[in-house]
Amino acid sequence: MDNYLFEGGRITKMEVDYSPACDEKIPLAKDMARKNPEAFHDAIELLLQLEKQTRLGADMVSCSRVLVAICQICFEAQNWNALNEYVSLLARRRSQLKQAVSKMIQECCTYVDKTPDKATKLKLIDTLRTVTEGKIYVEIERARLTKILADIKEADGDVAGAASVMEELQVETYGSMDKREKVEFILEQMRLCLLKEDFVSTQIIAKKISIKFFEDPAQHDLKLKFYNLMIRLDRDGSFLKTSRHYQAIAEPPRPASAVPQLTEEEKKKLSEDDRKKREDEIKAAVAAAAALPPVELTPEQEKEQKEKLICAVLYCVLAPYDNEQSDMMAHLSKKKKLEEIPAYREILRLFMSKELINFDTFNADFGTVLAENDMFLDTTKHGRKCIAELKDRLIEHNIRIIAMYYSRIHLLRMSELLNLPSNRCEEYLSKLANSDTIRVKIDRPVGIIYFTTKKSASDILNNWANDVNQLMSLVNKTCHLINKEECIHSAIGVVVEE
Repeated sequence: MDNYLFEGGRITKMEVDYSPACDEKIPLAKDMARKNPEAFHDAIELLLQLEKQTRLGADMVSCSRVLVAICQICFEAQNWNALNEYVSLLARRRSQLKQAVSKMIQECCTYVDKTPDKATKLKLIDTLRTVTEGKIYVEIERARLTKILADIKEADGDVAGAASVMEELQVETYGSMDKREKVEFILEQMRLCLLKEDFVSTQIIAKKISIKFFEDPAQHDLKLKFYNLMIRLDRDGSFLKTSRHYQAIAEPPRPASAVPQLTEEEKKKLSEDDRKKREDEIKAAVAAAAALPPVELTPEQEKEQKEKLICAVLYCVLAPYDNEQSDMMAHLSKKKKLEEIPAYREILRLFMSKELINFDTFNADFGTVLAENDMFLDTTKHGRKCIAELKDRLIEHNIRIIAMYYSRIHLLRMSELLNLPSNRCEEYLSKLANSDTIRVKIDRPVGIIYFTTKKSASDILNNWANDVNQLMSLVNKTCHLINKEECIHSAIGVVVEE
């Protein structure tokens, strides 16, 4: 099988072995170009003739050597225009071998960082990207070149151009690329989309990453980068999601262990049963790594973890009330790390309790503590939004507590309890009623508010069935009385006739 070449799924037989000719002519051509710069084109012409022979003879190894040698001669002569020209020419030749093109592209990629100036670098990148377009066997090289081009555009201040170039890559479909490198590319796409404030594209791209990937302790750095990007994406749109992101990175990192990986080549070689067995072994290794105790943190890391937990608590409190938010508060209250920040533990306890929270007392107790947090800086747009949301959450909490203890209450009394004017009370009541948090009706002429409890579907169905039974009983009773009257009148008519 050494004389056969697998080309595009087809078996092509290598007709002639040109290794001796390559061993002779490649060093000769390099010496010609090195010793006499004027013989540069003669050296290239010599290798082009050899390239044609190896290509038509399907000698993949020799053809790869020739293509790489041509690139090396152009590079050593610093003739970048010739390099661009010959790369484009050789890649488009009829019956060109894919493995040979791949070797040539890989060799040229090493020259990108060795270009003398920026214009030459951009021209070489453009040539290589044009040659690799639509070719699966060089998709990784194209992705890496695109990343370099995006970095150049970003350094020039063209963030939109860098983002559009990176968005062309669909790295999640690249089977030959390592999973970690895929995630790094996707994270870079997210970062550039956030820089140009394209939040919709960022949300779509973020869904390409499976959260299970971050369960591996070796990927902790990518986990931090991912969740920091998600925090930037969601902090103005969803406080609940932001709190969940902060909780994810507030967990201490686990020690990294050597977890075996199943490569694409192994998947092809192994049978289905062996592959499943191998995958189970990898899952067991990952689970064992996750069960290891957390690593010892430095004082700076401890401080950072504490700040993340504080942010998780505050964003959870700022989220509108629903079942998910209530469950998250209960989950946060069980964390042992919360004992180290008693002020925020008390804030969480107040919002979980069934007691009214006085705004002035809350401000006096926690105003100074909250002012130290960057979330509540009134000099930023986000800080002003968080301050306004905190006031709203306090008022909404108090209204829910009033609804629990009162079935009806006068509007003036409610305004007194909430320390708000009547029109503001009505606004908050309408808002909570629209969100289906409470059931309320307002009798405006009298100024009385009626609270009702939300009934479950089974209770509503039982009440409906009971009402239907009562209705049918009344119908039956009415029919019976009608028949009774008819009988009586019939009997009276018979007596009168007699």
